[in-house]
Amino acid sequence: MSSEDATMNKYLFSSLALFFVIGLRDDIIPMKPFYKLIGQLVPIILIILLGHVRLESFYDIGNINFSASFSLVITIFVIIVITNSINLIDGIDGLAGSLSLTSLLVLGSWFYLTNDTDLAFISFTFVGAIMAFLVYNWSPSKIFMGDTGALLIGFLLSALVIHFINKNFELDNNSAFKFSASISTAMCFIIVPLTDTLRVFIIRLTKFKSPLIADNNHIHHSLLRLGLKHSSISVLLAAINILFIVLAIILKGLSDVFVLPIVLSLVGILLGLLHYYELKSQAEKA
Repeated sequence: MSSEDATMNKYLFSSLALFFVIGLRDDIIPMKPFYKLIGQLVPIILIILLGHVRLESFYDIGNINFSASFSLVITIFVIIVITNSINLIDGIDGLAGSLSLTSLLVLGSWFYLTNDTDLAFISFTFVGAIMAFLVYNWSPSKIFMGDTGALLIGFLLSALVIHFINKNFELDNNSAFKFSASISTAMCFIIVPLTDTLRVFIIRLTKFKSPLIADNNHIHHSLLRLGLKHSSISVLLAAINILFIVLAIILKGLSDVFVLPIVLSLVGILLGLLHYYELKSQAEKA
């Protein structure tokens, strides 16, 4: 393990501990979304400045290096979005756990295959914990993840995804485990929670509402309105997440210039189908 990796791991655990405290505080005494967001900036800045977890360029999309300030801002934004994506999608039994499980399993496997055993161990540790959790969180659930679990897992995923992008980009082109599209592949690993979060944020902003205020515009809410049960939705969305991961593996030899439009097009088609069937269901009930 390099000294840089050791530094990252040290501050990763420190930041995870802070996120645990923030989530626990919100579960015990609910915080206003704005104050919770401000609290998240402390561990996020810690992992960026001291743990050196940051995005530094557009990678395969364009050979443009970020300035220090822009790198800080874009990394904070990405970590906030990914971290809260797990919290936001934790609206029905088994969903957040199932999606986190698939993402951490593939990330842990990739880190193991590329000799990053520390991060592989951390990923698999969370995989084991989530598997045990899902036994009791599956519909009808007996326990819930809460902000304590959702923020913890979300932040871990954000740090691992950014580390994956950087490490994958720096891998030798002859490596069997290198993906030519670093950013698109990382998106595929967390495509469902990422899409859901960006989707609800856009919907809220177009309605001139705060993106931090909860509503029923999430993908799982739409599927519930179509008559699907909690367990069916969790299986369906986890399967879609897995299919995008398989797609990333199939297209591993293509750059982001080709893979990103394919991923975005498929996401657009799936969201279009969801909207079509929701409108059809509303018309039939009218």
